[in-house]
Amino acid sequence: MTETPGITRQKTWRRFLTYSIKWHEEAIEDLQKIDRQKQKKIVRRIKDYLSKDPLSLGKPLKGTFKGLYRYRYGSCRIVYAIDRDAVVILILRIADRKGVYKDPINEN
Repeated sequence: MTETPGITRQKTWRRFLTYSIKWHEEAIEDLQKIDRQKQKKIVRRIKDYLSKDPLSLGKPLKGTFKGLYRYRYGSCRIVYAIDRDAVVILILRIADRKGVYKDPINEN
């Protein structure tokens, strides 16, 4: 049985890559609405886990949100975009699972 060397190398290489994090103003406003203790946990989770491997930890969204990903942390959903070329994660929304998809950015 032969393995494809490109796939193995890509997974190994991706393991050492850390994405930088940028915050959309809407995400900052969302975060400020959450209590202080939970804010710290969410920010720590994004920095420690999501920045290491946003492709496999997040779930790709469909429909209107195609091209975006979501990461689940408790009852909160973190909606983000990935710029693979610039190695950046853009955090777009942080909200409870019930309301995170009802009010998309730039709906005005």
